[in-house]
Amino acid sequence: MTTRIRLPRHHRSPFQRLPLPTWLRVIVITLGWLMILVGIAGLFLPILQGGLMLALGLALLSIGSQTMHLWFRSMMGRWPRIWKRLERFRRKIHFRLHKASGVAKRDAREAAESDAPLPPEVP
Repeated sequence: MTTRIRLPRHHRSPFQRLPLPTWLRVIVITLGWLMILVGIAGLFLPILQGGLMLALGLALLSIGSQTMHLWFRSMMGRWPRIWKRLERFRRKIHFRLHKASGVAKRDAREAAESDAPLPPEVP
């Protein structure tokens, strides 16, 4: 049985987000603020689930903005299990948005033309 040795944080490579196009970032940030507004309304209306909408809105904002991501991460430090679930959701949505925007196809086409090796895909 092999044991995995976990490197200290300063030796690990940071998570590198794939860049989203500007138009897609604007849409994601707009949807994030819209969900936050619905979440605030949901805190007072019995029909809507305010907390869930606020969390999803903040997760969307953290996809579009690195500053919001760092603020959200520091805010959710008290609840590490919830943070891990939201971070997993955030990374999955970010990757799907990147893939759907066509940037990945364009990058692959440019790499094929330049005969450079492709970077490994993130699952």
